[in-house]
Order: sequence, then C-alpha cells, then structure tokens
Amino acid sequence: MLKIIVATALTVALTVPAAAQNADFLSMVNETGCSSKFSDDKKADIYASRYKGKTMTVTGEVSTSKDGSVGVKVLRATLTHDVDVKLRNSRDAYDLEKGQRVTVTFNVSYHGGCFLSYSGENGVIGNASASR
Repeated sequence: MLKIIVATALTVALTVPAAAQNADFLSMVNETGCSSKFSDDKKADIYASRYKGKTMTVTGEVSTSKDGSVGVKVLRATLTHDVDVKLRNSRDAYDLEKGQRVTVTFNVSYHGGCFLSYSGENGVIGNASASR
C-alpha cells in the first residue's frame, strides 16, 4: 500500500510541472492537430502565425534518439512520438535512452498532424532523468 502511495505521489510530482511546461505544445496540437475542428487552411494559418519559429519547451519520454535528434512522446495516447527535435549539439542525443524523461527546449519548425509528428530545431536538453 505504501509503495502505491509513494508511486502515485511521484507520478503527480513529475506530471504537474510537465503539464505546465507542455501547455503551449498542447495548445498547438489542439488548434492545429488532427483533432482540431478547424479547416485545414485555418489550421495552417494558425500554425504559421502563432507557432512556427516559436520557442517551446516540452517534457516527455524519449521514443527515439538518432543522428542528433530526439523523438519525444508528450501525449499518453501517442504510439511513437509527438515531436521530433534536431538538437543544437548532436552529441546530446548520444546517451539518451528510450523511455527516459526529458525536457527539451526548441524552435518549432514543422506542422505535424494526424500521421506525422511536429518537428523542432535548435533543441537543447534541459533536464534528463534516469529511464524507468
């Protein structure tokens, strides 16, 4: 019972700050992503005017790490990753592990959607915890 309480408290402690950090990303997904009710043209206009080139910070799980890029799964329902970030220093991706929680700050560079993830560039790993 104590293990469950401690695990729950740890999950809440890790999730609440992540949710706050992910607010901009979640807004972008809600307004321009697959589940948005806006027309494709309006989604493209919203992305171009509000999000393209914007600096964003997300916290999530590493799903891929290759060639100086890191794929980060932010949403629980996502099978692969929600954003693929090309890191400023490609060596920063080298020691990342799948499942590891990371916080990445980057400039938004590509509008994702139903099948492709959003992309970013000039990424910097701000925090990386041990994988589970």
